[in-house]
Amino acid sequence: MKFAESITDFFKSPKWVTNLLFAGLCALVSSIIPLVGFIVLAGWLVTGFYMRQNDEDFVTFPDFDFNQLGKYLERGLWPVLTTAAVGIGVGLVLWVVLFIPIMILSALLSDSNGVVGGFFALIISLLSLVIYFGIYAVLSLIMMPLSIRASLVQDFVQAFDINFIKKFALMMWKEILMASLFVLVAGAVMSFIGFFAFCVGIFAAQALMYFAWTHLSKQVYKLYLSRGGEPVPVSPKLAVA
Repeated sequence: MKFAESITDFFKSPKWVTNLLFAGLCALVSSIIPLVGFIVLAGWLVTGFYMRQNDEDFVTFPDFDFNQLGKYLERGLWPVLTTAAVGIGVGLVLWVVLFIPIMILSALLSDSNGVVGGFFALIISLLSLVIYFGIYAVLSLIMMPLSIRASLVQDFVQAFDINFIKKFALMMWKEILMASLFVLVAGAVMSFIGFFAFCVGIFAAQALMYFAWTHLSKQVYKLYLSRGGEPVPVSPKLAVA
């Protein structure tokens, strides 16, 4: 796994400054109009990672082109829509079943006097942290194969192939978790740096992390194929670079 390269490869394009500005703008748009900017960004990355013969040469990675916005929207719609649907669905269930009860219990314990109340409040806080990272890990095992399949088949229903997701997660769980941890830590560091760049640097950091996640996803997919995994059928929409 090439972890550092998943970030540094972005800067191999001669026009990386322009690309980063446009990609950051997409992240900014998504903070105003949910998902739209990330759909465009995902479409650009799908074009670069899944529509090129030589995807190892990042000097020739296609520059962001506003004339291709329609194509970007078309290609990025399905990976963003499928992962958003899963994320929202899981989030709603967890909020009702888990987080609300924990919040209520924490509030009750915080009103308690003495060491016992404080001890249990601390235990609940630590438990919540463990649950959060556990959910993040499980979601990563689902989201990566789902996003890869949605990017390649360019369809919502076909993306939800349970057998593929299950087989991919079982075969590649170590690599998926390592990639997820890397993006989580690197994203936190870069967002912290971006915060001091008049705050707008946060959006550039988000875009760069999206690039890194897609880069790592493509690496994991190639490893999956090298280990005998079944290839995902490629949509005719991606047949021509």
